[in-house]
Amino acid sequence: MLDQKTAAAPVAQPERLPPLVAPGRRMLLAGLLSLGVLAGLLSIAIGWLIGQLSASLSAGALAAVLGLVGCFFLAKYAERVLAEKLGQHYVAQLRRGLVAHALRSARGPSMGITIARSTNDLSSIRNWIVQGMVPLVAGLPLLIVSGTGLWFLHPLLALSLGATLVLEGILLAGLAGGTFLSARTLRRHRGNLAARIADTVAARTAIAAGGGIEREVQRVQDTSQKVIDASVHRARFAAALRGGALAIPLLGTALLVAAAAQAQLPAAAVATALTLMGICAGTLGEWGRVVEYRQNYKAGRRIIAPLLAEQERWQASEASPASTRDAKELMLQPSSVRIQLPESMAGKFPTLRAQPGQRIAVRGNQGDCAALLAAIATGSLAHDADPQAGVWIAEGRSEDLPATGRRKLIGAALESMVPERGSVARALRYRHPGASLRKAVALAETCGLQMAHLPDAEETRLRRGGEPLNSAQQASLLVARALLREPPLLVLDSLLARLPDAAYATLAELLNDYPGVLIFSGELPGISETASWEARA
Repeated sequence: MLDQKTAAAPVAQPERLPPLVAPGRRMLLAGLLSLGVLAGLLSIAIGWLIGQLSASLSAGALAAVLGLVGCFFLAKYAERVLAEKLGQHYVAQLRRGLVAHALRSARGPSMGITIARSTNDLSSIRNWIVQGMVPLVAGLPLLIVSGTGLWFLHPLLALSLGATLVLEGILLAGLAGGTFLSARTLRRHRGNLAARIADTVAARTAIAAGGGIEREVQRVQDTSQKVIDASVHRARFAAALRGGALAIPLLGTALLVAAAAQAQLPAAAVATALTLMGICAGTLGEWGRVVEYRQNYKAGRRIIAPLLAEQERWQASEASPASTRDAKELMLQPSSVRIQLPESMAGKFPTLRAQPGQRIAVRGNQGDCAALLAAIATGSLAHDADPQAGVWIAEGRSEDLPATGRRKLIGAALESMVPERGSVARALRYRHPGASLRKAVALAETCGLQMAHLPDAEETRLRRGGEPLNSAQQASLLVARALLREPPLLVLDSLLARLPDAAYATLAELLNDYPGVLIFSGELPGISETASWEARA
């Protein structure tokens, strides 16, 4: 298993996202390409009919033009809807990977950074697909078909369209680099602002108690000013892109009129050519946005791609576990426990060996103890460079089991934990979804969580980190969940002290007779330690 460290500064990885052409999206892409060809054919037909109308007015031709214009509208309407479906389908896949990465990381990014990545960065990718890539996929066939129509009218007309494309390409390519750099800068400042706001709101009680509300608001405002300045800087490039993309087709129209005059084309041919050029101008006018969205996409991809690559490696590691042992067989009998730390942590604590029934008190720096217990609970001790590092239960490394198996072997209730969103019943059986609800509720009441005191008993909905449960009720829930089905290894800290007094006394007696290995930190009166796990001097 990989060492799941924070990806705040991800190692260099190829900036590749999952392929867009994938099951569930192939038909959408094929539909967009088909709509582009259809729009091109409709543009030729409309242009030819308008040319006929310029020669002689005909009710039939006018009705045909109106009908084809309606069809052109429907084609563009369907193109936009298919593009949105394509973008949302793809972004949903990326969002799933980002959330999974944040949950698997031993030290995940801050809440603000995670939210920014799941909104701003994914929005830039969605905008590129829906409003950037799709105009290219659907617009290129339209330009090719329209250019072919102009060629048949006269080669000079097609050359004027070609010259317009070359000029627009030169302008957009020249602005692309600056647009990318400005997008990267803006994205960095937005991430900093999101992190600062999240951290400030999380510390609101301490800030208010220290009389620092205005001070912290000013700090947020100072950070937001950087976002404002970066946004204005990027807007300069966006304005140049979009203005140039709209202005150059006007020059192309002038070139086409000059070419038609040079070739001395009849009025009908000129009307047809102008119609085709007008349709092409609409597509070319979108190319400024295309380049802008492309650079925003590249800036977002630079952040997201390494995280998703890391998440895929973790997922692949879990999908093909190294151990063939079943967690159930390890739970049928008392099991010895060995905890060997990776090199990065080995200098702080020695290897621990414990037998069933032992109660091990962890002693040392409070921060080091908290980090150690969290690493044991989350399975982040295993390291590729050290095949012996990890939590070994009955001489089998728990990290080599699938997550669904490992959760049965290790129960943990720590101060750093809060209940997840959902019902109390779901939270109680989170480690063992198939466990009896009646037994889970009985254990929770033993730990001090009285269902009769909750608004909807075990169906009470939890949100915002455990509300509406108070601190003691949340602790009771987490401890009961950790104890469910008596895992071979139980990890606790001072969270236990938040239990109601009567429940704490009952639980202390239960833990003194616990059949598995108990590892705990903090002052927990009433729990008799049999050994200690001392930090190295």
